[in-house]
Amino acid sequence: MGFAKLFLLLPILFSALTLECSTAQSFNCSSPSSCRALVGYITVNETNLGAIQSLFNVKNLRNLLGANNLPPSTPRNYTIPAQQVIKVPINCVCNENTGTSNGAPIYRIQEGDGLYHIAAEVFSRLVPYPQIAAANGIKDPNVIIVGEDLKIPLPCSCDDVNGEKVVHYAHMVKSGSTLLEIAGKFGTDAETLARINGITPEKLKADQPIDVPLQACNSSIRTESLDFPLLVANSTYVFTANGCVRCTCDAANWTLHCEPSQNKPSKWETCPSMQCEGSEGLSLGGSTTSGCNQSTCSYAGFNNSIIFTSLVQDSSCSTSSPPSSEPSPINDGSRISLNIWDMLSMLVLLCFHLFQ
Repeated sequence: MGFAKLFLLLPILFSALTLECSTAQSFNCSSPSSCRALVGYITVNETNLGAIQSLFNVKNLRNLLGANNLPPSTPRNYTIPAQQVIKVPINCVCNENTGTSNGAPIYRIQEGDGLYHIAAEVFSRLVPYPQIAAANGIKDPNVIIVGEDLKIPLPCSCDDVNGEKVVHYAHMVKSGSTLLEIAGKFGTDAETLARINGITPEKLKADQPIDVPLQACNSSIRTESLDFPLLVANSTYVFTANGCVRCTCDAANWTLHCEPSQNKPSKWETCPSMQCEGSEGLSLGGSTTSGCNQSTCSYAGFNNSIIFTSLVQDSSCSTSSPPSSEPSPINDGSRISLNIWDMLSMLVLLCFHLFQ
């Protein structure tokens, strides 16, 4: 009898699960261009960086290292414990006002897999299984074929936020979290999070991704550069210009700092010259100081054969006017008036003594 009741409840439970998954929040995205975004993958079991790189089809390990601010020398077999958050870089595109990862990751169906297992356990609920089914034209989620490849449409966005370009991060909401807490952790505000996600504080759901805009460092990238706009979030670094340049974002001054990476380039035989335009003897990342003025050779982008640089001037000289050594006219007048009254007082006293 108990088994019969359980059997009758299964369709109801499955329907509730399907409704919850299908109503998962999508990320708004209306930008006409693609961009680089981040997703927060929570490891299910102990794993390593190489396995995460393979799962998400991250082209270069150094891209994964930069997103997590790990040293460039960190090996692929570096152990990641269970329930650890790892930021994974993805390419994002907008389609019909929704942002999803472009072309990757691709997951090959294994023996014993189901769409719910792939969504909830393999990819840690970053995307609900009905969206995986829709992205791959699967009519019956219960029928998938071992060995076939699935596109995994990870959530992302490329939109400006509050008039500023940002790096969008898919943050997995933990049980008990609040919008105010999440906003404080990532340097934004609860009102912005509520607006871009189309939710109210009480509608925040655990175990679902929320779109968090990360402030990016200011840069001098030219609009014609192949990596424009180069957006790097705080406490991360990226490799650009075919791997020849490493750029880091530091919240100390929110200015992008770039320097030669010392890596072997991916598309060039050797890295092009990084001599600074307009300054002899100064190369990318270098700076000179003269008094309270500093000149820095900054990264400005690249094309098929050239790495662009620009000379940025920064002054720490005081802008306040120094105190004048000359007295002001008002003080002068007061001083003159005082001297005249002193002289009159002396004359009155002199006359008083003379006529006594």
